[in-house]
Amino acid sequence: MKRWIAALAMLIALCTCAATARAQHPGGGNSMFWLGLIGNRAQLVGPTTGETNTFENPEAGVHVAYSYFLSDEWTACVSGAYQVNSSEFSAAIVPDQKFTSSSYVIRIGGDRFAFINDRAAVYAGPGITYWRGRGKFEGNPAPGVNGDWPDVTQYGFNGRLGLWARLGGPWALYGHIGQVIAHNSAKDTKGENTWWTSHHEGSVGLSLDF
Repeated sequence: MKRWIAALAMLIALCTCAATARAQHPGGGNSMFWLGLIGNRAQLVGPTTGETNTFENPEAGVHVAYSYFLSDEWTACVSGAYQVNSSEFSAAIVPDQKFTSSSYVIRIGGDRFAFINDRAAVYAGPGITYWRGRGKFEGNPAPGVNGDWPDVTQYGFNGRLGLWARLGGPWALYGHIGQVIAHNSAKDTKGENTWWTSHHEGSVGLSLDF
């Protein structure tokens, strides 16, 4: 573990040295690494598939991305995130009950940067997403409720709008909000659910360009 931490610290240091104290914004040929927090809406089904068993659940997690500037204005970007949520109920008589959910998402897309000046820009762009997640229940006295619920697979289109603001050197603050329009499916021994959804997502964090 210590070796991995040391290697990551060295990589960041090398990127920082390579970037130096920038007086201009990134452009064609530059790369950008993003790391931040993300909020999303998980589309879930459970405890089994059924007519009224689909629902939405908020999740939060970690967002990472890599962008390459194809020109001074356009980037290609690949990103991913891992998200979780947990809620508990402590009852006076029955055992404590706990519901958790987890998911991951991969996005491939691009962004158009409109630089206000060398230290700030607005960016927006489309992307396609692949998302997979599920819920899990523990402590419920009813049969068939506890355990892992069916996996949900989602294919979606994502459009987002964000702001990039230089803090100093190669470091910048970023934040975006987005909309996901997606097709969801879940299948188990009882049947299969398929449905369309639309929901918001967003991320905020730091970027490093080099």
